[in-house]
Amino acid sequence: MLSKKRTMVVALLFLFLILGLTYRLADIQLISTTSFSKNKVNLIQESVDQRTHRFMINDGRGYFLDRNGELLSTDVRAQVIVFPNLYSRRWPIDSITNILDTSSRNLTKSISELKKPSALSLSKEISIEQMNEINKLEIPGLYAQLVTKRNPTPFANHILGAVGQDPDLIKRKYEDKLKKGTVTISTKTGKNGMQYTFDPFLISEGETEYIYHVDRQGHPLFGLDVKFRSQSNPLYPLHVKTTLDKKMQETVEKTLDAHNVIEGGAVLIDIETNELLAMSSRPLFSSETIYKHVDHMTSQQIPGSVFKIVTAAAAIEENRIQNDKMYDCNLNIYGDKDERQLGMLNVENSFTQSCNRTFGDLANELQKKDPDFMEKYAEKLGLLTHNGWQGEVYHLEAFSHFYKEEAGQIYNSKKKESNYKSSLATSQTAIGQLDVKVTPLAVANMMATIARGGVSYEVKSAKSVNFANGTELIEFADHKKEGEKLSPYTIMRLQSLLLNVVKNEEGTGHALQSLPFQVAGKSGTAQKGGDQRFNNKWFAGYFPAENPRFALVIVDLKHDTVNRTIPVFRGIATEIMEEKDR
Repeated sequence: MLSKKRTMVVALLFLFLILGLTYRLADIQLISTTSFSKNKVNLIQESVDQRTHRFMINDGRGYFLDRNGELLSTDVRAQVIVFPNLYSRRWPIDSITNILDTSSRNLTKSISELKKPSALSLSKEISIEQMNEINKLEIPGLYAQLVTKRNPTPFANHILGAVGQDPDLIKRKYEDKLKKGTVTISTKTGKNGMQYTFDPFLISEGETEYIYHVDRQGHPLFGLDVKFRSQSNPLYPLHVKTTLDKKMQETVEKTLDAHNVIEGGAVLIDIETNELLAMSSRPLFSSETIYKHVDHMTSQQIPGSVFKIVTAAAAIEENRIQNDKMYDCNLNIYGDKDERQLGMLNVENSFTQSCNRTFGDLANELQKKDPDFMEKYAEKLGLLTHNGWQGEVYHLEAFSHFYKEEAGQIYNSKKKESNYKSSLATSQTAIGQLDVKVTPLAVANMMATIARGGVSYEVKSAKSVNFANGTELIEFADHKKEGEKLSPYTIMRLQSLLLNVVKNEEGTGHALQSLPFQVAGKSGTAQKGGDQRFNNKWFAGYFPAENPRFALVIVDLKHDTVNRTIPVFRGIATEIMEEKDR
């Protein structure tokens, strides 16, 4: 009896095992063929991929152009593509070598070394004419095409951003496209920068490729030709026409590197259009550090004396400046002897030489009349809001041109209001210390606003999104910033103050006076706390001052004893003006 029970138990176990294996086999072959396991693997597609040799001509993802129509971070080159399994002695090698200007020995050797469909490695690039001549030969397995490759160089690293695989994002953000089969979980998406913000327009709608089917041993299935597969919609991929100027971006990148700015960056804006011409942040990110490094140009930084522009604007607007009133600039804001013995200065000379004591005293005078004056005037100058273009685009309600742009702050919301009531706290805030933080992008936009006469706009990084044939899909209209503005008189006085910083022999920006054009601007040095070896060093300005065309901000976040901001500003401004005048 016991033996029978054991036999029944073993038999049932075997039965359940067989049923489990049968269900598993049915699940793989019949039920979950297009969405197997928690990873939603398409088994049919995977099976086809194992039996397919392919060469990708274009991944189908959209691309970026600069303001003049030049490709950014993407290369398109004519290449000769070989399917080595289809190579035979019947190929007209002499005709091929004559077109490509190479030897038959080199050609046959290159082909014999190929293990999969690849582009031939040639000593020089081929022309469109050579490409067409190759295709006229109509050789099965040998094709010439314009091949698109993503450029991995660090050009415009942070502003353009990077792409990579993110299956979870695909499932979450592009579920409809996944169901239609226009994307797969391995389709690349934007990880940061404009690649991320413009991803809904750039994501691939299908690859363009040559494909060829093989058997289990990798041998070609005869009777099946190499097929050319491309997107079904000729209007795709889309491309984004940015506001960036490729040459100016190259100038910014080169100059930052030449002066060893290892942490910091630069922002360059076209004053007339308020479009971003170039922006670069250091350090650059790599595939390993993509989430560890932020774009310093769109994140909060301590501004130091650059913030004195806000205090000066408030004092002018509130009629608190008396040119004959002198301030003791031998003292610092603590009432102690200052490192720089500047003597007795009025407000204008205090701005020129960046005297902290004067602006601390001014702020305390203003504070008595209006406790909220600091936020009020920082808001008027656009330092506390997002400065990048934002708006509704189709179904995207809060579409932004800039990735994770931060707004500025005067006070730390985590601290009590009483922390900022003292005379010392007011003085520290007035000179851009304590808890004041703004983005370099916001400061650049402030300089453009002042240079323009007080009219403020959101900064654009893109002009339009276009179809593949160049037809415009979306045009990004100018967004004028609303809200309270400074009076024309205050703007005029600020322009004068900024000009004197460079023109005056005692000015902190006087080193730029030697340029063949006039610069107006403001320097800034900010103590960061923590690592006392380094400060934040700024120079924010515009040029040429008499007819402003460019607003430029340079930030060195690891300033030691070397002032890199002035030389970097000089180098970028000089090269840009020389290029524009050619």
